[in-house]
Amino acid sequence: MLPFLRIMRKWKKISVQDFAKRFSDPFLRQAFPLTFNLPDFSMMAMLMTLAWMHKKSAGFPIGGSLQFSRAIEQRYLDLGGKIHYRSPVSKILVENDKAVDVRLADGTEHRGEIIISAADGHATIFDMLEEKYINSKIQEYYDKLPIFPPLVQVALGVARSFEGLPHTVVYPLKEPVTIAGQERKWVSLEIYNFDPNLAPPGKTVLKVMFSSDYDYWKRLRQDPERYKAEKKQIADQVITLLNQRFPGLADQVEICDVATPMTWERYTDNWRASFEGWLITTKTFGMRMSKTLSGLRNFYMIGQWVEPGGGLPPAAMSGRNVIQIICHGDKKLFVTKTP
Repeated sequence: MLPFLRIMRKWKKISVQDFAKRFSDPFLRQAFPLTFNLPDFSMMAMLMTLAWMHKKSAGFPIGGSLQFSRAIEQRYLDLGGKIHYRSPVSKILVENDKAVDVRLADGTEHRGEIIISAADGHATIFDMLEEKYINSKIQEYYDKLPIFPPLVQVALGVARSFEGLPHTVVYPLKEPVTIAGQERKWVSLEIYNFDPNLAPPGKTVLKVMFSSDYDYWKRLRQDPERYKAEKKQIADQVITLLNQRFPGLADQVEICDVATPMTWERYTDNWRASFEGWLITTKTFGMRMSKTLSGLRNFYMIGQWVEPGGGLPPAAMSGRNVIQIICHGDKKLFVTKTP
């Protein structure tokens, strides 16, 4: 990558929002930042994403996330791995500054020569390891680094095919609306009619997502009735907004599901319900984080909390890199093969 470092240094310092200001056309100035509508998002990250798609080395897994996960599961099982589902880890046990064991929530313990955490970074460091291996750098990460904001997601099953439309439609609202305590001026709609596995013929899965506030939902969740009412109100608002853009849609909705930051937290335990960990910005792009903790042996961390930018490719890459580190330490050749 050496020949490209100069180019990367240039573009990583420019945000999508600042680049958009260069357009003379008012529509482009307004529309361009909405393609990656995140604060201080680096142009280099955008360019790399578009390059992957252009080279056909990134895309959407047909069948959705479940089939994607099942493929990874099957590969791991084929290699001799064992998976224990519904077995949350409550503590990583340490002897003489060496990770030796994990204790599950049910009290059972599993010993290992090497302990690798792919879990939430905050839960791993502050809870499972009881804050015993925190230094000033790690503390600063969790005190100051921006994270991908939590989301509210409305998914609809609609008896309509939406033929001839792009897979993503972003459009301005005639009047701003308040959803989940925040004013919204735009709607970004994803249309999944390109995946035949997600809905029967003639029907389509639609998805609308909004960034939201974790503390707002945390407080709301303490009152189950208000929480439930808020979710219903958001679903009704989204259906009404989509019906304005696609007349008749309201009567075609057959299934509706609303996920909030509390849903993300319940399923993933991600810190503050962040969907991709550390946010890519003009300051964090290319930032490297250690896969180990100072003073703790036989322990590694992988996943989106040691790879700024998060997401599936960096998370998978971090796992691969850790295995390379382990092989190097054991003086073994790192070898892979295609299944």
